[in-house]
Amino acid sequence: MDERPFSDKTIQPSDEDIKRILNKSYIYYSELNILANQFKKEWHFSKSSGWMLKVHNGKKALFYLIPLNNSFIISLTLREQEKSEFISNNNLIELHNQIKNAKKYSEGFALKFEISDNESFLPLKTLIDELIVKRLQF
Repeated sequence: MDERPFSDKTIQPSDEDIKRILNKSYIYYSELNILANQFKKEWHFSKSSGWMLKVHNGKKALFYLIPLNNSFIISLTLREQEKSEFISNNNLIELHNQIKNAKKYSEGFALKFEISDNESFLPLKTLIDELIVKRLQF
């Protein structure tokens, strides 16, 4: 895994910084921004991850995005009911094992994805699509 490019707490990344660092994977970042257009987006800093983008509805995070050089990490948690439903969802068959084996924390079952190309992006996009539908019902 790459070193975190935005590790200076005093410099929040701009869209141009993100575009430059993500390079070819910026297209996937942009697509996620459009997909999650009904959610709030806020940059937060942590010592371990550097700057990360929190995408949320005001109550619960949809996902966190951590920029890397030429890729980014998406981390998210599923609620118990979401996990159960997604394991039987044929649209998510490619992710069933990862969802089944997700570690449980107090905020839910944790999943992490590194996105660098279309192959890594498409299953995540499907998951986020399904998750948005679930979260907008609440």
